[in-house]
Amino acid sequence: MVLGPGMLDAAAVAALTRDLLADAEGSAGFVLDAEALAGLRDCRPALRRHAGRLVLTPHAGEMAGLLDLPKAAVEADPLGAARQAAALLGAVVVMKGGCSHIVSPQGQAWSCDQGNVGLATSGSGDTLAGIIAALMARGAAPVVATLWGVFLHGEAGNRLAQAQGPIGFLAREIPAELPRIMREVAQGG
Repeated sequence: MVLGPGMLDAAAVAALTRDLLADAEGSAGFVLDAEALAGLRDCRPALRRHAGRLVLTPHAGEMAGLLDLPKAAVEADPLGAARQAAALLGAVVVMKGGCSHIVSPQGQAWSCDQGNVGLATSGSGDTLAGIIAALMARGAAPVVATLWGVFLHGEAGNRLAQAQGPIGFLAREIPAELPRIMREVAQGG
């Protein structure tokens, strides 16, 4: 389940996120992005119940709010902020940026500098959240889905930049690149 993209009412989104996390049973996975990240300080016990099944995809501003830190502190140490959030919330965390950092709840960390400035377009992060959730829905573990999702998102941005230029493509164009990238990876090329 993806929560947050396109949602605007902070109080309503916080209540929805808190209620869904509190009431969800079983092995449901959650990808929390955008506005859903704003209210997480109030539902940490519910988050911990879903440890191992959560993915958070904040940018620096969202991470600053999540950890109650100045944005400059997050920007100065994005990997440290991602590690702190992953440990605190029992989630896989993607600290989005020019170089994205992916951290598991156990502290394992990876980085990905795929992509380009064109991915800083409105809705691109929402698309990343959807890619990760789609991979989880197909059975990938959250950390595996996140690693592949970040790579696929960045590579799609690279291909769009090559075809259209580094700026000017839209977030809705990203998903169309994914099947071709996945086929090429599967074929070893």
